[in-house]
Amino acid sequence: MTPASLRAWRWVHRWTSLVCSVNLLILCVTGLILVFHHEVEHLMGTEELDTSFTEGQAPLPLETLVATAHRQDPALEPKFVSFDPEERGARYIYLSPPGARDFEGGRWVVLNAYTGASQILKQPTETLTGFLLKLHVDLFAGFAGQMFVGVMGLLFVVSTVSGLVVYGPFMKKLAFGILRFGRNTRIANTDLHNLFGVATLVWAFVVGLTGAILSFSPLIVGYWQNTEMASLIARHAAEPRAGTVVGVDEVARAGTAAFPGMDLAFIAYPGNDYASDRHYSVVVRGHTELTQRILSVALVDAESGKVVETAETPWYITALLLSGPFHFGDYGGLPLQILWALFTIVTGVVTVTGFVVWLKRPRARAVAGMTARGTQGTRA
Repeated sequence: MTPASLRAWRWVHRWTSLVCSVNLLILCVTGLILVFHHEVEHLMGTEELDTSFTEGQAPLPLETLVATAHRQDPALEPKFVSFDPEERGARYIYLSPPGARDFEGGRWVVLNAYTGASQILKQPTETLTGFLLKLHVDLFAGFAGQMFVGVMGLLFVVSTVSGLVVYGPFMKKLAFGILRFGRNTRIANTDLHNLFGVATLVWAFVVGLTGAILSFSPLIVGYWQNTEMASLIARHAAEPRAGTVVGVDEVARAGTAAFPGMDLAFIAYPGNDYASDRHYSVVVRGHTELTQRILSVALVDAESGKVVETAETPWYITALLLSGPFHFGDYGGLPLQILWALFTIVTGVVTVTGFVVWLKRPRARAVAGMTARGTQGTRA
């Protein structure tokens, strides 16, 4: 590598790291707690949904649960039924104003799948983990904040890659892992920064990239809706429905029959952004931690209850869904959560030591740079 290209890589590493450092520290602090969000919610008594049932009891028909939810607000219409793989005894039903296709102006109703008892769905800011997740995802700035966090995630990925590039030439004359605490503060922080940075390199790259993908999820899902889903719906939207709409239980049976061995993920009613005016969309998932993130879609005619077409979600939706567990480390139990937490702490140390190294950069070099720029300005 030439001296000029090495200087360029150092410049990229320095400034991408500095620009994203404050946001990265926020993400490290909030992420450290969110790794243990189930444990925190259990400790604070905020996670429990009443999904109890007696041995051998069958869940209530979906039509019964939807009707129960509808009675809570008759002015709204059922548009969505969702199934949480972690809360199999709960059903999430979305009600929205008549004619609305999106998720604005409506409300979620959560019911016990076995008793029909209504559950309290707390707003994100009403719990500690919900508050931290909101801060982690969009800095309480909505869509703009989410896009900002996504850009910071991409800068962190670039910082990680550029750090690896400059690490090799820097360590040519030094033993791997050396910590020179007997020298000045800047050298000690440089050694810590390099050691911890290379130790967490792969983890930081994966978490940074998956975090950026999750931040851009509104754009990714929107693109899927406007391309793949729109094309699927358009192929079967020749005429509007005229007859009676079949029940949601029949629709669920038809959708799962098209994908044997799969579980329901959600059902979108006709007139929804995820369905046509004539069809239900039945989306299913697998059982394992991996296949739960891979979705398939069955388009079911609302009059006949028959599946008219099935489709797999495209690769970018699969990448988005798989990014969640890799980012939060919540798919391998407590040992993996502890490992994720340790890596998060180390990444915070890397961020702080890198900032200290920059802050304590040699003043002579800084003054020389300012003098050179002043001289160039005088000549101009």
